[in-house]
Amino acid sequence: MNNGGLFGRISQRIEEVEEKNQPITMSDILNLPDDQLALMRQVLRASVPIKPEDLVVALDWNMARVTQVMGSLSFAGMIELVEGTVRVAPMQKRARSTPGGMWSLLEDL
Repeated sequence: MNNGGLFGRISQRIEEVEEKNQPITMSDILNLPDDQLALMRQVLRASVPIKPEDLVVALDWNMARVTQVMGSLSFAGMIELVEGTVRVAPMQKRARSTPGGMWSLLEDL
């Protein structure tokens, strides 16, 4: 067999699934490029949901740049535009319906 046989494939499959489902951490936010970090700080520090127009003023950027950076952050799953306001995207908790999450992965092997 190759790469550890059945148990190697099980381990690899579990690692692939866990990598895809990793929630965003504060260290991920701190490692963002400067423009994304600046916008994310504004969104996180806002006491009320902030509008894109408010970000233009707060960051002293034009609307095109704000839209581009918002798109990048939205694509990464960090923010979302809800009813005209920019909000931090909700982080989903991991819920496991089967013991260890590995039994459902075995179905594909």
